[in-house]
Amino acid sequence: MRKIKRKPQVDYTPYHVRQQAWYMSLLKFYKTIEFNEKAYVDFGEKLLNGKIDQKTLTQLDKLRRKHNELEKQKWEKIKKQ
Repeated sequence: MRKIKRKPQVDYTPYHVRQQAWYMSLLKFYKTIEFNEKAYVDFGEKLLNGKIDQKTLTQLDKLRRKHNELEKQKWEKIKKQ
């Protein structure tokens, strides 16, 4: 039987790695709120090319954090039942 290799832990110390992880979390959240594939791809290209202003990114991050908190509360409620 084959052993399953564990995934190595990501080192979040370098700035570019933290930024890339943040971008990926924004993209993952944007996928949940945007159902048009073309708009999602355009947003992803702009995000990774750095063509989205900081104000928009901040607003999107606030929405993402709020959404994550609501999801966490929902699952905690389900877990308690």
